[in-house]
Amino acid sequence: MDERLKRLRAADRISAPTIIKALLPAMVRQRGDRLLGQDDALTAGFGQTATGLRIAVLGVDRGTDIASRRQKNGGALTVPGYRTALRVVAHAEKFQMPVVSLINMPGADASPQSERYGQSQAIADLIAATGQLTVPNLVVFLGEGHSGGALAFANANRIVMLDDSLFNVASPEAVTAILHGQQTISEAIDLLPMTAEVLQQRGLVDQVIEHDDADLIQLIIQSINQQLESVLTLSAVEVVAQREAKFQQFLATWPVN
Repeated sequence: MDERLKRLRAADRISAPTIIKALLPAMVRQRGDRLLGQDDALTAGFGQTATGLRIAVLGVDRGTDIASRRQKNGGALTVPGYRTALRVVAHAEKFQMPVVSLINMPGADASPQSERYGQSQAIADLIAATGQLTVPNLVVFLGEGHSGGALAFANANRIVMLDDSLFNVASPEAVTAILHGQQTISEAIDLLPMTAEVLQQRGLVDQVIEHDDADLIQLIIQSINQQLESVLTLSAVEVVAQREAKFQQFLATWPVN
């Protein structure tokens, strides 16, 4: 396995629940989708930051050991996870709370059960809801974020990535499979604009944070506060327009071959 992937998938990798606990001293958890149940990979709810800002949070976590990774399906969200996230986004819109997502996930669960319960529709619904939010939203990539499963959380006004994290249409392994092994995993990572550095150069990522900083948790919290502050003064119409313009600008820079 590529050394970068080993680091991203390490058991001691900083996790969404760790950041959420430091960001929100007290949090009201949102559990389950009221239909299929609870997805343990998702930490979702509402709280107030130390600065007094009321926010909604969505955190996707892989787990830290064999037992927790099985319980959390390795971070691959199922339909209840996306529908629970959709409930949180709907409440955030209703009560005018910014939405902060922290993710490290391989993508969405692709099992027959998830497909049977409407996985693609659940993802599409969340992408649409985050895109239509009239309150600011922000995503922090703590590790990996691939495919539409990650894009559902990343349709955001502000995108922050740790310097070694990845964001792409497919995982490096999937890219190599699509290319029938013509590229190694390491080459696949470098082939597409999936690294924090390249995505920042293309204007999609707003801030890159060094993953090995001793005060990483505080740096992430500081970044969340600063990035939200930069868009909190926008009107509802401006929030939606700025979010759309970010992705339109990124598409405009895509090389045409």
